[in-house]
Amino acid sequence: MSALHKKFPGVKVGGSSSMKSSNIGGQAVMEGVMMRNADKYAVAVRKTDGEIVVKTEEYKGIVQNKKIRSLPIIRGVFSFIDSMVLGMSTLTYSASFFMDEEEEEKDEKKESVMMGLTIACSVVMAVAIFMILPYFLSQLFRKFTDSTTLNTLLEGAVRLVIFFGYILLISRMKDIQRVFMYHGAEHKCINCIEHGMELNVENVLKSSRLHKRCGTSFLFIVMIVSIIFFLSFLRFFLLFLLFVFELIIVH
Repeated sequence: MSALHKKFPGVKVGGSSSMKSSNIGGQAVMEGVMMRNADKYAVAVRKTDGEIVVKTEEYKGIVQNKKIRSLPIIRGVFSFIDSMVLGMSTLTYSASFFMDEEEEEKDEKKESVMMGLTIACSVVMAVAIFMILPYFLSQLFRKFTDSTTLNTLLEGAVRLVIFFGYILLISRMKDIQRVFMYHGAEHKCINCIEHGMELNVENVLKSSRLHKRCGTSFLFIVMIVSIIFFLSFLRFFLLFLLFVFELIIVH
């Protein structure tokens, strides 16, 4: 673990016990973790014989212009795409250690095409399951109520049920359970660093497996905020239409 300081020279390991953000992010991969800080990332994978293979490389993103990458809203879109691309790339890399010899000999171009198709299909499925499906299911309740507020709440509730149901279902798969364990290990390492402790096994074991910047938790927060936002937006929009309508009638 002490090798992390060499791979990410900008990160201070050890020192003050106060909580500080390390700007380190990451994700779980097959039998390992990927950690990223700025333009550098490292992937550690445990092979079937117990050997841990570590790969360190640079990833500057699909857009390298700093001015464009710093624009509000737009930077979030680029960050999301970068996370998807890097995440799928490191996941494919970790999976390569557990493929048959014939599968390992596949052309790199085919792998890049497959990765692109996988990312595209993932985005389409995510939109279909978590956005379109909740909308159509919430439309069934319109037969019983005409309240826009209530329908918005029902749509949000359906979206949350689908999200938690999805997490619950995939967590019952043995391979996914293993990935979740490494996800917790990733959080422990980051918490260890951000609490100013030396990065070793003893300190990592003492650290929490929960982290405030967890992507899964962030998705849940986004869903809650979106429900509140749409409720507020709808009310504001309806009041605005009522105000305009009254002005038209008065004049």
